[in-house]
Amino acid sequence: MTQKPKTCSTGSMLTYSLGECANSLVMNGIFGFAMLFYTKSLGLDPTWAGLAMSLSVFWEAVTEPVMGHISDNTRSQWGRRHPYMLLGGLLMALCSYLIWTVPGFSRGSQMGIFWYLVAMNLLLRTGLTMFFIPYMALGFEMCTDYQGRSRLQGIRQVFNMAANFAGPAMAWVFFFGGKGNEQATTVETNYHHMGGTFAIATAVFVVLVCVFTFRWREDTSHAPRASDQGWFREFFHEMKTILADSNPRWVFAFIFIVCAGMVIVSSLQMFVYDDFMKFPAWQKSIAHGSTMIGMALGALVSMGLTKRFDKKGAVLIGGVISIVGNLMLAVLFLTGLVKPDATLTVGGTTLPLALILFVLFHASYWFGNGIMLPVSTAMMADVSEVRRLKTGEVKDGGYSSVFSLAMRMAISFSLIVAGWCLSGIGYQVPKDGKVVTQTPQAIWNLGLVTFVIGAAICLVSLLAIRLYPITRERLEQMRDRTS
Repeated sequence: MTQKPKTCSTGSMLTYSLGECANSLVMNGIFGFAMLFYTKSLGLDPTWAGLAMSLSVFWEAVTEPVMGHISDNTRSQWGRRHPYMLLGGLLMALCSYLIWTVPGFSRGSQMGIFWYLVAMNLLLRTGLTMFFIPYMALGFEMCTDYQGRSRLQGIRQVFNMAANFAGPAMAWVFFFGGKGNEQATTVETNYHHMGGTFAIATAVFVVLVCVFTFRWREDTSHAPRASDQGWFREFFHEMKTILADSNPRWVFAFIFIVCAGMVIVSSLQMFVYDDFMKFPAWQKSIAHGSTMIGMALGALVSMGLTKRFDKKGAVLIGGVISIVGNLMLAVLFLTGLVKPDATLTVGGTTLPLALILFVLFHASYWFGNGIMLPVSTAMMADVSEVRRLKTGEVKDGGYSSVFSLAMRMAISFSLIVAGWCLSGIGYQVPKDGKVVTQTPQAIWNLGLVTFVIGAAICLVSLLAIRLYPITRERLEQMRDRTS
């Protein structure tokens, strides 16, 4: 008989996805506001700010494969995943508050601020690694049928965007909507209040996902070890085997490239809201919120696209949508065809035309990314199953960690690039608490970098994913042969 893949109910997918809310609040809060906090509030040079964030992500990239190996080989009655998810998640929540509260002893110089931020980011990323790698591997194990994987990852992405909308997007109104909207991002206490709120919510989501998914644990306390080699030899042998596997190679390349573009855009888009479009606080929330709605809708649509066009086809469609969205922003706003303050009067009602057009195409860019990310994650689960079908080895943690490694390396690289971009276009940061005025050329360059480079990088990523070899038919044939 043909081996029947394991699936899980919609309810289980929903409770599992609560963990993504914790990840979303921490990471999207940092990606959205950290560069603003470091530069506009603390007065740190953009190059140093980008480097502070990049070093911590590089640390995460190094530790994630180690965490995947540790989790895969853990022998515990509580399973391979949950102990790390709980401890790492709570550490992540604590550090996600401390990162926004710079003590007085670190404020004497640029280097003092820089090294405090590096230290806090390293601790935060350690907690994130302990939580996220076992959490992702747990999802691979809960649902193993081809279409169900796409559905699970799509739901997880929807939860990510829901938390992103309720947290970072609405932060513009709840925490940065003070008097003189454009300068609210220079007030440090605003970041303190936001960080405390997000940290509490993160801890709650970590506990909830551990409780609700605990029944999916596998008691591994008596499981035999796969090898009697030493720990380091086992680890490096496993990493070598995964990296030599031709099946995930193009997924790794794709996720590295597409994430680099996404992080550059997400790091700079806050400056676009603030300086290029000059949105007031409520319009910033709408613009920022549209990115989450776009990604959430993309994740929902991805489930149907994978049925119709398989996973690679769905990713290619998402990429084209993203490219068109950013290029339309460039055509409309960089050419001056639409001014940032343009309005339209309809029936005596004045509508913010610039905001409407900006949100439409800005959300389109993120809609395409919302299709690509969950589908590429599901691709990695398929690759891990192919390994299991060939060898009998469960290496979900290893494959998920190397997949995440590619993402983190991209993030580390692109955060440095984002800092270079701000410095290179002539963006000025406040000195001695004095507000500075950006030059028109710097503002135009900001739009150019955000819109055009984002589209160009996305195009390159599609060239990589075209070479991905696994299809639904091929995986089903392998299952039949091993049943």
